[in-house]
Amino acid sequence: MQVSEEFNECRKQAYALAFRLLNNADDALEVVQASIEKGINHANAPALDHPEFKPWLFTVVRNKSIDILRHKQRVRQVEHEEFHSSAPLSTEPDKSLQQMQLKDALEKAINELSTQQKEIILLRDYHNFSYADIAKILGIANGSVMSRLHRARMALREILVAKGITLGGER
Repeated sequence: MQVSEEFNECRKQAYALAFRLLNNADDALEVVQASIEKGINHANAPALDHPEFKPWLFTVVRNKSIDILRHKQRVRQVEHEEFHSSAPLSTEPDKSLQQMQLKDALEKAINELSTQQKEIILLRDYHNFSYADIAKILGIANGSVMSRLHRARMALREILVAKGITLGGER
């Protein structure tokens, strides 16, 4: 069976979500593999090439990750991994250093958020899911997505401000 590029990208993104929620590479890999197996074997799962498969897979990955977090009853220390950003680093060394420092500070701040706040920011701002897809993944209403995302972003901003970090355009 040949796997499409779209499916591989979906699998990588699902892994990234699981890793960020669990802070453990082995657990994340196990969650993604079990979720894909469920997708292949579950009678009501969308086909791998169907547009609804990605939100369905992310729902399963999220739920399995939460199950692991509940089972362990604690969140582990964050392993440092390079955060994938859509913004390329500057060719100017000073700007590149500033961007890397900001990226590192943002990663640390995101990891200080609650699991609920972290997952909604990751789904929207790093995986670019629509509000409707996030609502499906989290099993909540669209309006709840908007309010939770707003509260999560405000909490993230408070953490950054407390650390003396300002984002572009803020003073």
